[in-house]
Formats: sequence, C-alpha cells, structure tokens
Amino acid sequence: MRNFLTLNSIFLTACCLAAMTAFTGCKDSNDKDSETGILRPIAENVIGKWNMEKSQKKQDGKWVEDPIPEGEGHIYTILTDGTALSAFTAPDGYTKLNLGEWKVDEATGKLTLGTMTVDVLGLDATSLVMGHDEARDSETGEIMKGEFRWTFARMDESQKTLAEQLVGKWILSKSYEKKNGEWVENSNGLPDEGWHLYRANGTFTAYSRTGEHELTSDTNWVVNCTTGTVRWTAESGQSSTATVTIETDGTLSVFYANSFDPVTGQSVAGEFKDVMVRAQE
Repeated sequence: MRNFLTLNSIFLTACCLAAMTAFTGCKDSNDKDSETGILRPIAENVIGKWNMEKSQKKQDGKWVEDPIPEGEGHIYTILTDGTALSAFTAPDGYTKLNLGEWKVDEATGKLTLGTMTVDVLGLDATSLVMGHDEARDSETGEIMKGEFRWTFARMDESQKTLAEQLVGKWILSKSYEKKNGEWVENSNGLPDEGWHLYRANGTFTAYSRTGEHELTSDTNWVVNCTTGTVRWTAESGQSSTATVTIETDGTLSVFYANSFDPVTGQSVAGEFKDVMVRAQE
C-alpha cells in the first residue's frame, strides 16, 4: 500500500494538524538554523516553485522510502501575494490545479497551505522538506496515521505545465473542419462571441452568444499534460473531452470529433478544430 500525502487536497479538505514542534537553535551567518537546517525566515525562503522528488515514512523508528506511484506528480508554487498554486498529477496522467492561501508560523516552523498545516523539517536554497502525521493512500483514499515526510526540489518558475499555461481567458477566433486531409475554415454555426475561461482553482466556464441567445456552461477541468486531453466534468457527473495544443504563435487549438450543425440540429462526426486567442489582461 502506498502511503503519501496528497497535498493537492489541502485546498479541498481539512486534515488534522501535526503535533506542534518548535524548532530552536543557533543560527549561522546565512540565517540558517544550525540544528534544524532551515533557512530563516521561512516565509521569505519558501517562496518559489517546488517539485516533489521523494516520499518517506517512518517504519520501526527508521525513515524508509514510500514510493510515489508511477505517473504521479506534485508541484507547488508559493507566491509572494500569499497564494499557493498546487498542480497535482494523478497516476492516470491528469493534472488538477488548486489555489489557496499560505502562511508561516516562524516560532513553530509550521507552513499552512490552505486548510492543512505541515512541519517544515528542512529548507535551503534548493530543497524543502515537509512533514506530517497523516497521509492519504492514492488508490483507496484511506487516511493513515504515522510519520511522513516529503522532499521537494526547487524548480525554475518559468517552467510551466500545460495545465498552468491554460489558465486564463481564451477567445474563439476561427473554426476549421478537416476535408481531404486539409484544414478548411468553417464558419457554419460559429457564434458571434465565444470564449473559454480556465481558472487556477480548477473551475471552467464556456460562453457563447449568437444574436441575443447566450449560453454559459460551468464545469471543473483537468488536463493530461502528456496527451493534451482536457476533461470537463459538470456537477451532475457528466463529462466531455477534447485535445488541446498551445501553438508556437501562442494560440490555443482545440480538436474535437463531433460538431453541432445548427441547420439540421444534428451532431456531425468528423475532424474539427477551434483556434482561440488569449485575451489581453
């Protein structure tokens, strides 16, 4: 059984707090606590982008590796504005974003992310170690008690996953249908106005307007950053998918296999592509 803390849940569910542990000791000239190996102040040094590289649990008094499931990933971006972005990739390859607030208790060495608090066990220029007394099994969802710690490596903040790149508002520009192996512009059924809004908290809004008729759809979204498949899931549980690509010119291509024909009122099978342009902020 794999036991590890799914930190993406910090913005969804409250977990019990770890036992309060104060970090004390002398500091060297670099403001690094010589006993705990933690750069101080934590709030200044923890800012940045972190990728989980190792998961461990204490077993029979010793730290042993608790393997991260193949395909799973945890990236956390702690921002100066007091927010933290979580990018959690499940073993099935789909990445979900969550957005929450963060704060540090310097006296106890605790880092609060959303609704969960972890112990900062180590922090230097390139690594961050978090500890907690609970972990969630990714396969069963079971919460387990014990001693767990996770080691993160600092990342280049300019390196963004497809999920992070999608965040923002995209305006529909053109629509195409593939005929005889070539993409041909198709304005049939194209709305007067249309846009998609991907939010960092994992929610999504699609809007279209034809004349005075408006249609808005609100769902949750995840994306497989390897295949480019986006999955939108409504509150009812119904879902739909499409493949997206961010082109070299910065436009977003959305590929799908069925299109609605407004003349016949029927769904038409084929190869279709919408080209969307990022809205100016």
